[in-house]
Amino acid sequence: MSIVSWNCQGVAANTTVSELKDLYKKIKPAIIFLMEIRAKQCNIRKLKRELRFDKFFCVEPWELFRGLSLLWNKNMNLDIYSWCHNVIKAYITDRKGNKWDCCFVYGDLRQRKKQWRDLVAQNQNQNEPQLFIGDYNDILNQEEKVGLHPKPREKMKEFRKFVNGNRLMDIDLKGGKFTWFSNPRNGFVTRERLDRVLVNWNWRRLYQNVTLTALPAIGSDHCPLVLRLEPREKFERHFKFEAYWEDHEDCEKIIKQGWEKNENKRNKWEKLQGKFKSCKKELEQ
Repeated sequence: MSIVSWNCQGVAANTTVSELKDLYKKIKPAIIFLMEIRAKQCNIRKLKRELRFDKFFCVEPWELFRGLSLLWNKNMNLDIYSWCHNVIKAYITDRKGNKWDCCFVYGDLRQRKKQWRDLVAQNQNQNEPQLFIGDYNDILNQEEKVGLHPKPREKMKEFRKFVNGNRLMDIDLKGGKFTWFSNPRNGFVTRERLDRVLVNWNWRRLYQNVTLTALPAIGSDHCPLVLRLEPREKFERHFKFEAYWEDHEDCEKIIKQGWEKNENKRNKWEKLQGKFKSCKKELEQ
């Protein structure tokens, strides 16, 4: 069983839908949590059909709130019991009958301090297995940011109070240290670990082999997170350009052949994505 969490920054873009389809094909997640959907319920219903999920839940955008959505299949026992513009709470029961409390979180851009305090004060399930997942828009320490300006200590202090108040621990992240990347400013890119999974000890005891991976950021400045509750049966080999390929006499010809495909795409980003995929396919043959 796996859960995907992604601040997709809009589900209407063709690149987002394409990336979600590719992600679903490779990972087959039981649940997908999307943030900043910037779309109505009808758009999420359409996305549910395109990704072949059975069920969905949508918190539509309102004023400065950009919307949340959950997608899952009918064989997944997920019972939503509370929600607001930044949080969806649900009880989840896995195939073995383990029941736990899951809090899908998007850090409030204006009132995070209040949000963190509310999530501690309103938490009635601290003695149950509990998991928090999402984009918190906050970091725990300065090591989780590389940028021109340090994170204000007061903000980190409030976030740590939320973590400690709920007796949570961090799941180690694989695939990269950071999950968010800014647009270049004066030639410098700010990087932060805004997305994460936090669990309590009762949850951690249930899933001792859990893994958390950050995938490359495509179509959004946030990396999708993949939480696997059980070890994977087989590992997919990521594409890597081998240096010795350059010595092959047909290497340049093969790359050119792949690069010249997908010329009919109108969107420049889709066109570039198509060229990369074509080159990869040609080189792997």
